[in-house]
Amino acid sequence: MHRVLLVASLLLLCACSSTHDLKRDGANFFGGGFIDDQIGEGFYLIKGFSNESIFVTKESAANTFEYRAKQLCPEGFAEVRAITNAYKSATPGMPNPFLTLQVIETPRNVITSKIGYVLCRNSPIALEEAQAIVVSRTE
Repeated sequence: MHRVLLVASLLLLCACSSTHDLKRDGANFFGGGFIDDQIGEGFYLIKGFSNESIFVTKESAANTFEYRAKQLCPEGFAEVRAITNAYKSATPGMPNPFLTLQVIETPRNVITSKIGYVLCRNSPIALEEAQAIVVSRTE
């Protein structure tokens, strides 16, 4: 019974959003966190990643993204462009706790990302200018 509770707890934990600053603190054991770059005054590129999970968790990546956007832009922000994606983790999935005598290959976990640009409400950059900058950076 304890194993079931432990595995269920780990699965729930791994599906969560993350408040880990990857640039400042380095890699996160669970795979989640955020990185940001300042493009201009009050204009940022944010990359938000969910923790590893056995399934795609778009809302977790979105929560991480929004968490960082609110830190950078406490007065509010506009999303200029954002893309959500998912990819397989580089590390193997969790071992099956019920098959302790058998060694089986488990599927790799998934990390979901939301990558996009935010423009702070108090930025001197106009929304149209920010959109033009994003287009020029993505071409």
